[in-house]
Amino acid sequence: MNNFISTGKGNFSTQMFVLASLAGIFSQIPFIFASGGPGGGGYIDPRFKRVLWYLIGSTKGGVNRAKIIGLINSHPANANQIASELELDYKTVIHHLRVLSENGLVITDNKDSYGATYFLTPLMENNYSSFQEILARIGKK
Repeated sequence: MNNFISTGKGNFSTQMFVLASLAGIFSQIPFIFASGGPGGGGYIDPRFKRVLWYLIGSTKGGVNRAKIIGLINSHPANANQIASELELDYKTVIHHLRVLSENGLVITDNKDSYGATYFLTPLMENNYSSFQEILARIGKK
């Protein structure tokens, strides 16, 4: 990976995104993409769109994950509130929140405590239109 950085190919945001995706740590660096990297601009990365396609459109739990993202977009909530509002099993919600968190779509400050409130990451907020586009294309609203 040092070879990738030292070549100087791509801009800083692109290099950081590649490194983060290779390391599997989307949730730890959402701030890099919040404004499209240095200089702003609201850049929507097509690689993140692929992650959305996989998590929402290509997996069995995609429908529940889409519902959770939609609810959190409307208002931050904890796992118990999400389970109640969506009429899902609490453990199912916990599983999906973990998957979404590991992939940088949702975040919480106190993940290990009961009642932790979940929010969309800045990366997910910037790519919410891609999420809606995916929902429209797969016909699951």
